[in-house]
Amino acid sequence: MTRGIIIAAALVLIGATQAADERQVARTINDFQALNPALEHYGPLHEDWSPAMGIHWGAPGPHVTLGVGHGDEVVVIEVIYPHEIGWQPWFDQPEGEPMELPGLGLVYTQHIWITEPASVVPDGEPTFVPLTLEALTEINPVLEGYQRLSDEYVPHMGYHYGVMGPGLVLAVSPEGDVNAFELLFPVEGGHFPWFDQPEGEPMDLPGLGLVYSQHVYVVDPMTLP
Repeated sequence: MTRGIIIAAALVLIGATQAADERQVARTINDFQALNPALEHYGPLHEDWSPAMGIHWGAPGPHVTLGVGHGDEVVVIEVIYPHEIGWQPWFDQPEGEPMELPGLGLVYTQHIWITEPASVVPDGEPTFVPLTLEALTEINPVLEGYQRLSDEYVPHMGYHYGVMGPGLVLAVSPEGDVNAFELLFPVEGGHFPWFDQPEGEPMDLPGLGLVYSQHVYVVDPMTLP
């Protein structure tokens, strides 16, 4: 991630039908790529198993990272922030204690699990949880600080829930279902092919200026009102 990036994220997860979630939601990396064609640029970022996260899938440059389990299930959503942007209470590391990643330097991270973290083990099947704001908050207590960012309902997405500052943003239906994750990137950071907008056509957002975005949907957005 480049310095000065302001990141927000929106996630929607779709997968195999589970008793835990009556919707048809994406659960495997293939499901995610089918719903989000831009993820064709993603691939494994390493070979070693990361505890409770599996294998990280992503691309070189600012993006939403996916943790993939033994059976290709997406188990967690991750964002990496350069430590220069400053610490936020929803980051994984304590203030002043960033981690050092090869090629990236000192960084903070934010994870949102969509499975029970303890169930993410090599050669095991993760335990899925309902993709609702309530259920995700139970296994990700940091989401207790999330609030609706505006009263505007965005068609084919939902209401945006998040925090004031760089962080993963959730698109949530009126019923509380999580529909998508979103990230916002200042135009100064450059353009990447997995962004929503074509190169040279950023959005102009009040208070943020010109930005590109990335959405990772877990349901077909055209099935949403």
